[in-house]
Amino acid sequence: KRNISLKDINIITNDKKDFEKELFVKVRSTGKLIKAKISIDKKSANVDLLEEEHGIAPGQACVFYSKNNYGFKVLGGGWITK
Repeated sequence: KRNISLKDINIITNDKKDFEKELFVKVRSTGKLIKAKISIDKKSANVDLLEEEHGIAPGQACVFYSKNNYGFKVLGGGWITK
């Protein structure tokens, strides 16, 4: 799967520049970080995965991360619709 649609987006960063950096997503708490491009609207988002991932299903959470000098920073997330 290469494209994920999200609803009920929650952004926890106040710095819009965080989304200009290389972004990653995680779709399961035990899943790996996957490079992605994220387009956000008011309450939804479209996630384009830059590598293929299997087992993604509606109802799962998708969390956004950026990388800085200290490690990975949580930016927010949403719920997978398709």
